[in-house]
Amino acid sequence: MTQHSLREQRGATIITILLAIAIAGTFLAVAFKLGPHYMQFMTVKSVMDDVKNDPESKGQGTRELLSRIDRGLYINEVRSLSKKDFAFKNVSGGSEISVNYEVRQPLFGNLEGLMTFTHAIKIDQ
Repeated sequence: MTQHSLREQRGATIITILLAIAIAGTFLAVAFKLGPHYMQFMTVKSVMDDVKNDPESKGQGTRELLSRIDRGLYINEVRSLSKKDFAFKNVSGGSEISVNYEVRQPLFGNLEGLMTFTHAIKIDQ
């Protein structure tokens, strides 16, 4: 083999490897900062769906339904939301409970992530 063909067969340089590590590290840092908020929203959805699927929820009023949601949030260690963050609306054949909130998470320096979460359930009467 000639000297020229050996240069063409070389692998990634140290600069390429460091750049790939820096990019992967940035994505992991962002995931670790935003991930808990998505996990919390999955818990909020689960609590709301549990209230919806519970047969005892049918026929209950606003206060009782929101109290059940608040109790579920408390049991699941969700402290950033309370029953005040939920909207209640009467619709044909039942009630609709919805939650719509935003979370701002500082990332690096003056850069922050804004996440918007929305979920609604309908409880038949």
